[in-house]
Amino acid sequence: MSRVAKIAGIATGVVAGAVGTAYGIERAVIARGRKRREPDGPAELTLKFDESWTLPSHDGGTINVVARGAGPTIVLIHGITLSLRSWVLQLESLPELGFRVVAFDHRGHGESLAGESGHSLENLAADVASVLEQLDLRDVLLVGHSMGGVAVEAFALLQPDVAHERVRGLVLLSTLARAPMMGSERMRKLAGMLSRQGPGVGVFMHPPNLGFLLARLGYGRDPLPSHVEMNRQMILECDPQTVQLALAALFELDLVDEIAAIDLPTLVITGSADLIAPPAESRRIAQRIPGARLETLKGGGHMLMLERADELNALLVEFAREVGTGSRGRRHAGDAGAVSPARVAEDGR
Repeated sequence: MSRVAKIAGIATGVVAGAVGTAYGIERAVIARGRKRREPDGPAELTLKFDESWTLPSHDGGTINVVARGAGPTIVLIHGITLSLRSWVLQLESLPELGFRVVAFDHRGHGESLAGESGHSLENLAADVASVLEQLDLRDVLLVGHSMGGVAVEAFALLQPDVAHERVRGLVLLSTLARAPMMGSERMRKLAGMLSRQGPGVGVFMHPPNLGFLLARLGYGRDPLPSHVEMNRQMILECDPQTVQLALAALFELDLVDEIAAIDLPTLVITGSADLIAPPAESRRIAQRIPGARLETLKGGGHMLMLERADELNALLVEFAREVGTGSRGRRHAGDAGAVSPARVAEDGR
């Protein structure tokens, strides 16, 4: 057995032990949190849409897409292990503000099927292009959360002609441009081995209290229990093989230098309490993309579309109107008025 394999086995045991210890200490607190009354009862988390499609991907898979509303189009792309249900509150509220909202499941997530070539940055980009082209969506605001943000970055870099023809602006929400382990080849190998040989996320998500504790890590201050539980359910529903392969595709992510070539108006949004995609990553992205603007939601975690829906929706609407979503013609980051000057985040740049 190689040294990396031995370390992977030890690391898996340590992680499991640490999670178990934390769970044992906090079990009563977690149980109370799950049952805590919400101000107006459980949040309304029923997914609403007017239209749906099952589109073919370029490599034999399928892409599940839904849409609701009429007007300028905002396309929403969710994060790893989740589904388009992440955007339930945006599908509810943004159409009432005069926008058409389109959301789709990543390959292997939700109701989408992975194609023959599996998971890669190239396939993330190609799937975004497939949705835009097959539905003939134009002048859209493209919003990506977490891995969805990586998909947006990859799409802008690898499919620039489609991006310039069909997109007015980009929103990178709680995302990364570089995997945390990129600085160490040994750590990359270890992370890859853990993804292939580890126990899988579902093992920890099945017990309701333990799963709630882990899902709670994606939130900032005082999230609604119904939001956390929905997060747990989405992770449970994600196929284990998809989790492993999609994670493996991200382990060598490093687009820090490349994203400087993105020339579409870009808004970067982060939560100051995000443990999964720390604010420093968003600051780096905003600094690298010419003309990008950074917004930090104080106290917000990783799942801003749920925990801070009103604030996020307001930012999306403002930016969509700013870049002329729904208007004809192209707009690049260097065009006059395309993006307001970068604003200093609450926790500094």
